[in-house]
Amino acid sequence: MTEKDDPTHTWKALPPLSGGVFVSMVTEVFDKENIPNMVKTDLEAGGLGMIMGTETLGDPWKIFVPESEYDRALEIFRSLMGNQEGSDSESSA
Repeated sequence: MTEKDDPTHTWKALPPLSGGVFVSMVTEVFDKENIPNMVKTDLEAGGLGMIMGTETLGDPWKIFVPESEYDRALEIFRSLMGNQEGSDSESSA
């Protein structure tokens, strides 16, 4: 069982992002730093959305990390994204 599959983890969402390019950039760095992560959008929940290139219209993308890695992940996230992060508050999974 991988850490991503471990049901004992509490996953916490980083600030939302507006598109897949940003998500890809952040998750690539997390993977290199061995920070487990998963990405969710409304499309995965069965909602309908419209995708234009790498952008999704509607609800933003969210990257979740284990709560134990949240502070380190948020520091990396902010160093990469600066003012690109969404306006929603942080949330938990």
